[in-house]
Amino acid sequence: LILTLLCLLPLGAKGVKETPVIPSGRSLDSTSRFTIALPKGEDKLFLNPIRATDASSLLLLEGLYEGLYSTDPQTGDPIQALAKEVVVSNDGLKWTFTLDERGRFSNGEPITAQGLIDSWFSLFNDDTYLATLLDVVEGVSAFRQGNSSRGAVAITAPNSTTIEMRLKYPAPYLPALLATLPFAAIYPNVSPSGDLVTSGAYEIAEESDEKIVLAKQIWYRDWEGVKSDFIEITFMESEELAQAFSDGLVDWSVAFLPPQNLKRIDDLRLSVEYSTGFYYFSSLQEAYRDSRVRRALALLIPWEELRSESHQIFPTSYLIPDLERPPRENYPAASMTEAYTLLADAGYPYGAGLPQLNMAIHKGASYAESGERIANIWSRALGITVTLDVVPLAMYSRFPSLSPYDFSFITWVGDFHDPLSFLILFSGESDYNLGNYVSNEYDALLAKAMAATENGERTTLLIEAEEFLFKEALVFPLFHGLTTNIIDSQRVRGWYDNPLDIHPLKYLYTITE
Repeated sequence: LILTLLCLLPLGAKGVKETPVIPSGRSLDSTSRFTIALPKGEDKLFLNPIRATDASSLLLLEGLYEGLYSTDPQTGDPIQALAKEVVVSNDGLKWTFTLDERGRFSNGEPITAQGLIDSWFSLFNDDTYLATLLDVVEGVSAFRQGNSSRGAVAITAPNSTTIEMRLKYPAPYLPALLATLPFAAIYPNVSPSGDLVTSGAYEIAEESDEKIVLAKQIWYRDWEGVKSDFIEITFMESEELAQAFSDGLVDWSVAFLPPQNLKRIDDLRLSVEYSTGFYYFSSLQEAYRDSRVRRALALLIPWEELRSESHQIFPTSYLIPDLERPPRENYPAASMTEAYTLLADAGYPYGAGLPQLNMAIHKGASYAESGERIANIWSRALGITVTLDVVPLAMYSRFPSLSPYDFSFITWVGDFHDPLSFLILFSGESDYNLGNYVSNEYDALLAKAMAATENGERTTLLIEAEEFLFKEALVFPLFHGLTTNIIDSQRVRGWYDNPLDIHPLKYLYTITE
């Protein structure tokens, strides 16, 4: 009897997951390969969809992860991905997402509504500024601050393929927010070997210091829509890259190549980018937390000269790109007398007593001259020690609260096409606060802007928030960005210019000339 029962029991044990059967008819063609060249540098790719901020890592991660929305390759606008259907109530407060039941991770496990919600909740304990923008959902803000339970958050999964979300006020930016990488479907556990379990069109097939090869994800829901079976990302020095592109071994180069190395002028793609290059203060040190000190130091710098000498095509005194607003007065002209008055009021007469000021710009920056000039002016005028370090961007941008620098430069590309993707960087409510800055007045302005339902009112509040940062002498814009990409224009398809400079890997392929 016992032997008979044993024979009837199912093989396996409780908690052991059955290995999924690979879908039939799905095989990869080694000749279906698209090659991307990245500049070889000291910065390693950071394959964390929540924490990554550098362009090279984001380029790769976009092919590995996917959420409810993804990015339209032509416009940069959000388009439905895992969300097969989206229903929004007439008042804009209730959103219902129906998931594509074909969605699976690269290990074959289904992507469920609850699993996707669980990955979002992990954001609330992580230092990512984008999670702050989900405070528009009822209960999220209180939960993030530890003042309520998870059950009070109005994000629920009635079944395995449905997510319901209730907002405090309409949020037109919600699809764009949910298209960003931190809100992708992220597998909860990483295997001991470190292999990534992905949710997007690709998974990592090969990885070395010279290249990373992505293979088409066998379980991807839109298998037929992925144009290339393999994406090969190679890291090259400029001389090597020029020859490889000339020989037709590179389809898309993120690194710039001199025009003489191009086959055709159409291979050089220049596009206005939704980005701004700016200096900013950190408020970690007490002295530089004082707005009078920051304003004094800012008054010593000829900002208009720095902008004109930056040799950038789009010099600017604005933080937010392409936002319609009336012309603003430029920063006040350099004034040593006014600067000394402010310093005396703050308790640092003529700069006496100010601590050493540490500055940082990242490697590869073409604006090192402006950093050196700023450092020299402050050192001479105030008699303080000013250090200027040229370091990898991640040294001070990845974890701002751990940054050892008081004044830094960054070119920030908006994660989505909305002014909030810039303004939230200085919110005290944000877990990713670039300037380590806290102001109730500023946070109230942002909250009012996010709650505004009329476009004119919203724009006015966003402009006020931007001006507040200037008044506080926190942010000093130099230019809006321009993207430069090199593509083999005769062979490459699925690559388009767009303001976010996002080029989803699943659409890229080449044709035979």
